[in-house]
Amino acid sequence: MQLEWTHSAEDFAAHAAARVVACLARKPGAAVALPTGTTPIGLYDRLLALAATEQTDLRRGRYFNLDEYVGVPPEDAHSFAAFLRRHFIDRAGLDPAQVRLLRGDASDINAEAAAHDAAVAALGGLDLAILGLGGNGHIAFNEPGADWNSGTHVVPLTEETRAANQAYFADGYVVPSHGLTMGIGMLRRAKTVLLMVSGAAKAEALGMLLAESPDPAWPVTALCGHPDLIVVADSALRPT
Repeated sequence: MQLEWTHSAEDFAAHAAARVVACLARKPGAAVALPTGTTPIGLYDRLLALAATEQTDLRRGRYFNLDEYVGVPPEDAHSFAAFLRRHFIDRAGLDPAQVRLLRGDASDINAEAAAHDAAVAALGGLDLAILGLGGNGHIAFNEPGADWNSGTHVVPLTEETRAANQAYFADGYVVPSHGLTMGIGMLRRAKTVLLMVSGAAKAEALGMLLAESPDPAWPVTALCGHPDLIVVADSALRPT
């Protein structure tokens, strides 16, 4: 595990962006899994700034979303697909052929999950999985007790996760009860995992990972022992 403590929002974004830039430079067509939420917004802004000054070429990547709400079409502004288009994909001017976003409204949700896995497998697996961290230790939508060998699958969302996501919607939108997510098995097989951790609510989950004691009650600890795990964390979370 490589642990990088950062001291400002700008530093946090810069450290994470440097890892993405290195991945894209290393391998044309690198398969990258993208997160949503407030944590990676600075990362996306930083990557776009670097691309604008030709310090990276975002067109070298192939991009996948980590998760999506079940029942929500990608055109819906509340979807994770819409979030990624708004904050990264459209602003980067990516070719649609470079991007595969989960369809939460697929008529056959299990077939959609299998198709997502197949698209990743066709590229030789994930080269980089960029992850945030939930207060209960979830990564993507893999909640406590999740199968650590799973591929993309449907999961019931805990009330804690739904409440945390509800905060993103000021219009009264009700967060769905289920999500579609890349599984822990797929994330563990990524060549590099970049875990971004910010916010006081993540302190206990980060502490469990740093203890390096795998525990199914804390999904993030499935990453213990990964050969190329990079943790970029806010120094305010540093144990005293």
